[in-house]
Amino acid sequence: MLYEQIQKKIEEAEKIINEIEAVKRESKDLLNDYNKLNKNFVKEKVSEDEYKNKLKQFEEKDVRGSKTVKKIIGLLENLKDINQDICKLFEIKEKTDDVEVDIKRAKAFAKILKKGKVTEEKIKYSTYSYIFLGKYANMMFDKFSKKLARKYPEYFESLYKNLRLANIRVFSNTYINIGIMGSCAGTLIAFFSGFLIFGFGILDIIRSFMLGILFLFMLAFIFYYYPKVVVDGRRREIKNDLPFAIIHMAAVAGSGAKLVDIFGMLLQSKEYKALSGEIKRIMNYVHLFGYNLTTALKSVAETTPSNEFKELLNGMISSIESGGSIKSFLKNKSEDTLIRYRLERKKYVETLSTYTDIYTAILIAAPLLFVIVLVLISIVGSKLGGLEIGFIEKIGTFVVVPALNIGFIIFMNIVQPEM
Repeated sequence: MLYEQIQKKIEEAEKIINEIEAVKRESKDLLNDYNKLNKNFVKEKVSEDEYKNKLKQFEEKDVRGSKTVKKIIGLLENLKDINQDICKLFEIKEKTDDVEVDIKRAKAFAKILKKGKVTEEKIKYSTYSYIFLGKYANMMFDKFSKKLARKYPEYFESLYKNLRLANIRVFSNTYINIGIMGSCAGTLIAFFSGFLIFGFGILDIIRSFMLGILFLFMLAFIFYYYPKVVVDGRRREIKNDLPFAIIHMAAVAGSGAKLVDIFGMLLQSKEYKALSGEIKRIMNYVHLFGYNLTTALKSVAETTPSNEFKELLNGMISSIESGGSIKSFLKNKSEDTLIRYRLERKKYVETLSTYTDIYTAILIAAPLLFVIVLVLISIVGSKLGGLEIGFIEKIGTFVVVPALNIGFIIFMNIVQPEM
């Protein structure tokens, strides 16, 4: 009968929904166990060998959730097919006089399916992807890097801090292992390249070895200071985007939107790339780890490289905990930030006029005067300080003047205000 067919489809759909909920609960429990394992390892409650064995078990159980997502998508596809079948059965029912079906329950369920309330959940958080380079680096240098970190903690403490602030999507220990592997690979390449450059004699082997050592220290230095460079760059970029982001947030808050939704809208707009990393972390803490908003804001405020953004988050926390209005806070903050931004730009424009005079004197007037002096000297003699006048002119024209211009450009980039 038609009633039995509809009832059966509804029961199948309810089973699939229950299965989806069970898969989600299982994935959440697995993630909690994984986080607990990491905390115990950090607190040295779990040995290194036991930690590695359990990590392998978690990998087999799909702790990253890729298989879980595929499974849920498959179940949702099945639910979609059942939804279509139910709709078709209702069309048949309307053409018959069969009224035995529980109309209210069936229609309510079909309406839910048709409106799309039971649909694939939108991902409101982001996860780090797995890289094969890190896997091989960990296999080769994991023990060595940990011994090195324990032996010289004062050198690695600042590196760990900068890695956290730089938002580099690699675990700290993995980054060190990649750095060691990259330095060793660069050293070998430089060593064997030395044979092509110098030759194959005894002295040439020593030169090649010295070249390899030079590259080892250079690459190690680059890997060590790269996070700090990233942190400084992110700090400057965040400060550039922050005034306009606060104005955007104040405008959205005026419509009565929740603060977490405001952050979500900023992230979706893709207009504030410098802030996207910080906002993603807030969304991860709220939607993935289940933190409340104030705890998420405090966690991000502790690790953000920008003091201005930290001040903004602390202000939001104070407003939330004191029961104040986020709308009023963001409005006042946007006005203050905009005034500060204009003052910084005005000050920079006034400073530029001074730099313009310096540039005119050193890089325009001085080279012209230098050429005139050389022409006058060439009338008396063809050499100056033992060097040919023509050679001095070429050095000044093609080396000194371009080098001064490049140096001035670098200087201007350094003194440019962060806002």
